[in-house]
Amino acid sequence: MEIAQTPQRSSTATAQPATRMTREQSKANTRERLLAAARRVFARSGFHGASVEEIASMAGFSTGALYSNFDGKEDLFLILMEREIDEHAREISKAVRERASVSERATGGARQWMTMIEREPDLLLLFMEFWAYGVRDAKIRPKVAAQFAHMREVLTKLIAESVREFDLELDLPPEQLAVAIDALADGIARQKLADPDAVPDELMGRVLSLLFAGATRPAAGRGRRSGR
Repeated sequence: MEIAQTPQRSSTATAQPATRMTREQSKANTRERLLAAARRVFARSGFHGASVEEIASMAGFSTGALYSNFDGKEDLFLILMEREIDEHAREISKAVRERASVSERATGGARQWMTMIEREPDLLLLFMEFWAYGVRDAKIRPKVAAQFAHMREVLTKLIAESVREFDLELDLPPEQLAVAIDALADGIARQKLADPDAVPDELMGRVLSLLFAGATRPAAGRGRRSGR
């Protein structure tokens, strides 16, 4: 007795044709791969130690592909820096908003910053290195300043929101308080990276809470909400 054989379906009959990327999609994919490679190379070797050849090679491209998408190492780093600052700003904002008091917002934002220091120390060192490089070069300085100004703008907005939501007044403009907080965050990061045991994780949150307590007061003629 013969057993009927089930016909085998040809693999060519079921294979789906590969979807080809458009020119724009291909260019975007190339940029993403170059930026991902740059992030790894910069973090490992520093801005000065990294080379466009190493970045292009890690991404699987020639240096020609890199220069067709970016003006050079400085341009590549500035774009990468902008993306990283945007991501950190989103994380800080999420950690601060919708908390029950100004004090909790301060400690929440500080806790997120300390988490980032622990999670990505090489990236923070890289930002510090590029800051030092940028401020020495009059042509680069405005671009570097613009990147760091973005985080201050985010802090200014968060401060203004808190003052409004908790019926408070500030003893100095929110923009200036944002500068002080940004400077504190940078200083804490340097101290933590240099001597981790000397900087308790909760220190920045406690200092920020004291700073806000000293810089704010109930708004005149308005009911004060709990949780200053």
